[in-house]
Amino acid sequence: MSDYVEPGDLQYHPPPLRRRPQSMVVTVVWLLLLASFVFGNIFWFVIRVEVDANELMVLINKTGNTIPRELMHEFGDQVVLYPELARAIAAKTGETEDEVRRGYKGIQYDVFREGRYFPNPYSYKVVKAPATIVGPGEVGVLVRKYGRPLPFPKTVATEPDERGPVTEFLAPGRHNINPLAFEVQKFPAISIPEGHVGVVTLLSGAEPRTRNTYTVEPGERGVQRTTLPPGLEYYNPYLKHIEIVDVRSHKYDLLDDDAIHFPSNDSFTIRIEGTIEWAIRPDRVAEATVAYGDQRNILDKIILPNARSISRIQGSKLQAREFISGKTRTAFQERFYSELRQECWEQGIDIRAALVRDIQPPAEIAALISRREQADQEIQRSTNQMAEAKSEAQLVEQREMQEQNKALGDARRQVVTATKEAEQRKVVAVTRAQREFEVAKLTLEAAEKQASAIRARGEAEAKVVLFEYQARAEPLQRAVAAFGDGVTYAQQFFLQRVAPSIQTILSNTEGPFAEIFKQFQQFKPTPAPAPAAGQGGAR
Repeated sequence: MSDYVEPGDLQYHPPPLRRRPQSMVVTVVWLLLLASFVFGNIFWFVIRVEVDANELMVLINKTGNTIPRELMHEFGDQVVLYPELARAIAAKTGETEDEVRRGYKGIQYDVFREGRYFPNPYSYKVVKAPATIVGPGEVGVLVRKYGRPLPFPKTVATEPDERGPVTEFLAPGRHNINPLAFEVQKFPAISIPEGHVGVVTLLSGAEPRTRNTYTVEPGERGVQRTTLPPGLEYYNPYLKHIEIVDVRSHKYDLLDDDAIHFPSNDSFTIRIEGTIEWAIRPDRVAEATVAYGDQRNILDKIILPNARSISRIQGSKLQAREFISGKTRTAFQERFYSELRQECWEQGIDIRAALVRDIQPPAEIAALISRREQADQEIQRSTNQMAEAKSEAQLVEQREMQEQNKALGDARRQVVTATKEAEQRKVVAVTRAQREFEVAKLTLEAAEKQASAIRARGEAEAKVVLFEYQARAEPLQRAVAAFGDGVTYAQQFFLQRVAPSIQTILSNTEGPFAEIFKQFQQFKPTPAPAPAAGQGGAR
C-alpha cells in the first residue's frame, strides 16, 4: 500500500502582520499563490517518485521509534519490519500492526509496484529496484535476510521468522520480491530424460525413525524411496538433491580380459565368453544407487562377482569334454542365467539375459572332444530323423485312422439309415405281400380251374394232332420199307427232286458238289431190321 504525506500537511502558516485589512488580504492571497507554486514544484520535481515497468519501490523509515529493548533478546537487531516482528511489537505496545510498520525505524516489508508516488523525503528513504524475473527452465530460491539464525542442523528456513534459504521456490515468471529483505538465487531446473528417474535426497526434514538404512520414509531427511519420473523438475537445491539414474537395459560383454576362467571337474581350465543384459529394478533404484553407486560400481560389485562365482561353482561339476556338447552347454547356460538372475534380483538388479556365446576347453583335448561330439551329433541327427519319420508315420496312421473312423461312422450312419428304411420297406412290403397273397390265392383258384379246362382241351387237341401225324407217317413208313432203309429212300427222294434241274454234269471230281456223289458211292446200305410181330408200322 502506498505511504505518502498529503500536501496539506506541509503548508506553511506565517504569523499575522499588523497591516490594514485590505493590504493583508492581498498579501495573503499572493503568499498563498506563491506557496502553492513553490510547494507544487517541490512535490512534482522533488518528492514525486515514478516507478517504471518491471520496477519496485521500497520505503525505509528514517524516523520513528526503535524496537523495544525487551524484544531485542528474542528478535535481535532487526532492520526489516517483517510481519512477525510487527505483530510482536504491536502486542507489546498495544499499537496496531499498521502503526508499527509506519512508526518504527527500519525497512518496510511491503513493496510498491509501477505507479506514481509522493513519499515524505524527511520520513522515508526511497529505494527502487528491478522486479525479479525467473526465466523459463529456471527456479528461484529466496534467501531470507532477516529473522533468527537457523538452528543446527537445519539447512532451510521452515518458520516465517527464520533467516536463510526458505523451502518454497519461485517458478518461472515475474515476482515482486523485496530486495532488501530477500536475496533471490537462480538455479536451472533439472531435466530427467526418458529411460531415467530422479533419486531425491532430502537435505532438511525430520530425523529418520529407522536408522542405518539406505532409504528413509517420506518427509524424513535422507534418500527418499520414491523416485521422480521423466520430465522437467523444479526444485529447491537447498532442500533437495536430485541424482539422475539410468534405468534402461545395459549390455556388458565378457570378452578378452573380462572373460571368465575356471577349472573343470577334471582340472582343465575352461574359458567362457558371453554377454549379460541387466537393468536396475524400478522399485529399488534409490536403494541400489546409494548402496552400490553408478553403473560401473554395480558391475564391479554385484554382477561380475556373482557371474564368476556361479560359473566356477557350476563349471566345477562338469568335465572338460562336457562343455563341447550342445546339450551340456545349453544346460550350463540355463543354470548360469537362472542363478545369476536370482542372486542379483535380491540385490536390486534385474538380469534380463545372460548369453554364453563361447566356451573354450583346453586345446589338447578340444580336437578329440570335437570329433567325438561330431559323431554324437551325427548319431543324434540320425536319431532325430528316425524319430521324425516315426512321427510322420504316426501322423499318417492317425490321419488314416481318422479317415477310417470317419468312413466307419458314415457307414454306420448309412447302415442305420438303411436299416430304418428297410424296416419301413419291410412293413410296407409285408402289408403289400399279404394283400397280394390274398389276391394270389384267389387268382390261383381261378387259374387251377382254368388250367383244368385248358389241360382237358389240350389233351383233346393233342390226340387230334397225334392221329393226324400217325396218318401221315404210315405211308412214309411203307415207302421206306419198300427201299429197305431210310437212307436209300432219301437218296431216291433227293434224285427225284434234283434231276429235273441238272443241265450239265461236271467232269471235275473235286469240289463240294462232287462230294455229294462220293458219299453215295461210299455208302453201303444197311438192311433194315425186320419189323416185330404185331408191329404195324413206324411211330
